[in-house]
Amino acid sequence: MAHRLFDFTELTLAQRVELAVALWDSLPIDCDEPPITEPQRAELLRRAEAYRRDPRAGSSWADVSARIQGSRSGQ
Repeated sequence: MAHRLFDFTELTLAQRVELAVALWDSLPIDCDEPPITEPQRAELLRRAEAYRRDPRAGSSWADVSARIQGSRSGQ
């Protein structure tokens, strides 16, 4: 996006996740092709709820990326 309507950095991480879930839920269900399957949607909601319960759990993208790169170099 060239023009930002809102500075999302002012939100906490939990607020950003909640906003993302709300935005996703606002997409029309009656599309010709659903953007994701129902099991995928359930998994995304499960992960969002887990994040809301404990935002410190899990790994940062930097850590995940480093692990992926490390596993590739050992092949």
